[in-house]
Amino acid sequence: MTDRRHGKSSHFTVKAYVAALVALMLGTLLSMRLHDWTWFSRSGSLVVIIGIILTSHQIIEHMRSLNRSQQRDLKFDRDWATEEKQHFIHEDRQDAWVSEKYGLYMLVIGTFVWGFGDLINQL
Repeated sequence: MTDRRHGKSSHFTVKAYVAALVALMLGTLLSMRLHDWTWFSRSGSLVVIIGIILTSHQIIEHMRSLNRSQQRDLKFDRDWATEEKQHFIHEDRQDAWVSEKYGLYMLVIGTFVWGFGDLINQL
């Protein structure tokens, strides 16, 4: 199972590198063609978003894991955990990555706005 996870992670990393390279190449080409190097700058914000997602891969995996466990509605059938304690255990597990999850979303959205927010008036 460890090899399988390592393979998935490695595959994800390669995809991230390719996406970042494509973003930079497109930014460079657009900048050269339009004589406007803000496009290269914008491509940098996309690279940052890709980097955020790549470095936050563990958070994303935990979010998926929590969603799967919520769907199965896991119950804790331990002698030492009364029904009251079971609620707290499940709640703690569920809330374990909430701030990280929303922090990830905030970083991605903020970086996208930083790179492309000035184009909103052209829509």
